[in-house]
Amino acid sequence: MARKVKCKNTECKHHCKNDYCDTTVNINSGGRCESFEKNIVYYIHLVWEALANKNFIDMIEIIRNPEIKIGLFYVMDCFNLGFSEMEWGTCRMVMLKDREDGKPLNYEEIISREIDTEKLRKHMENLDNGILPGSDIKPKEAVTKEFGWLSPTGEFTESPFGEHEESAEEICEKKGFETEYRAWRKEKLGTGEMRLYRDFLTEVKGYCLIHNPSGTGGYIVTNIKELTKKQREFLYDYFMDMGDRFKAEQFWREWSAA
Repeated sequence: MARKVKCKNTECKHHCKNDYCDTTVNINSGGRCESFEKNIVYYIHLVWEALANKNFIDMIEIIRNPEIKIGLFYVMDCFNLGFSEMEWGTCRMVMLKDREDGKPLNYEEIISREIDTEKLRKHMENLDNGILPGSDIKPKEAVTKEFGWLSPTGEFTESPFGEHEESAEEICEKKGFETEYRAWRKEKLGTGEMRLYRDFLTEVKGYCLIHNPSGTGGYIVTNIKELTKKQREFLYDYFMDMGDRFKAEQFWREWSAA
């Protein structure tokens, strides 16, 4: 008499009521089930694990495991949630909210909400048929850009990581700022303040620097003076070209409000 196989893996699409499996089970030499196929519970659990005991998900976690994005779609749609991002330096966080301007929700607050069973059923049906969210959208090729200095008129000068001071000096020589820089530097002597070429460009000439001091990836825009319209226009296009709409729209909103 053939044995009945019971399986408690609720993240498998073959898992049925009373822990039965609806397919032929193949166990490899390592004891792993080769018949396992991900179901919607698998993707939703990724979101719960990423949230853990906090009310945000670090974008690094999503980069390391892109399947979390699929889980986020299911959670947002089935629990009728909004979505927002927050940035702190090069750290970016994803938050789920009851509305766009609402407070970020943690795991307990999300599961206390009523789930839309009709949406859940539809997503389960699509997944059973091999249809994943966004599977019909061709992903864009990632684009990266060089760091650099941006003048108030929107002129961009490339400046690789670790070479920003040298690039600032070259700009001063090219633009004829040397005499003004030396006079400014002399005024700063004895004050304890920084007096590098890079400080002169940002404090006096209104340049901003696109860089990342940590060298770990990501882009930071550093400016002392208020950004000009030309700088905001450039930065919007710069980040949109890389597919970073979130960062681009920060400069669009600031420009529109100016």
